[in-house]
Amino acid sequence: MSSTYGYTLQPIPYELSAAEQQEAQFDLWKKGNKISPKLWAILAAISIAAIAGIVFLKGYSTAFFWIMLVAVALFLVIRFFGLAWYVKREIAKHPTQNVKGVKIGVQPQGLIMIQKVGMQEGRAMIDWKQVTDWQETDKYIFITASVKGQTSSQILPKRLVAQKFPFDTVRKHLIEVVGQAK
Repeated sequence: MSSTYGYTLQPIPYELSAAEQQEAQFDLWKKGNKISPKLWAILAAISIAAIAGIVFLKGYSTAFFWIMLVAVALFLVIRFFGLAWYVKREIAKHPTQNVKGVKIGVQPQGLIMIQKVGMQEGRAMIDWKQVTDWQETDKYIFITASVKGQTSSQILPKRLVAQKFPFDTVRKHLIEVVGQAK
């Protein structure tokens, strides 16, 4: 869903709860926690060899093959469930604050953020050329930028589409400047 004008005329409210930030970090981790086809092939070969050994051999000699099969199952359980539990726990250890009172907009030169503090209004700009990489999940776009030698990250929740945030324009600029999402 995109608006007819590819940029924001007025910045829209941008609020992000601490829980949503943690969820976004976990989503990003899950996206990168994939088992490669090569490792799947190795696990399949070990499993097939173990099953063949159990079926064709009798007696105590099958114990080694049972151990192989249990090791593959244990590896998969630890990789998917144990590691996810650990990562969630580590993410929860790092304090995050709710983001409130910020407005975000998309302009041809970059992302603009406005925050009112007391009677003053602060403005910040992340120029498209400052973006070093970006990633996308089902619910978020993550942008990493280097601004004045400092690395910063920005989480853009896709729920902002309901407020007519132009994600298609953001993607277009990111692909032009940085390339495809990782």
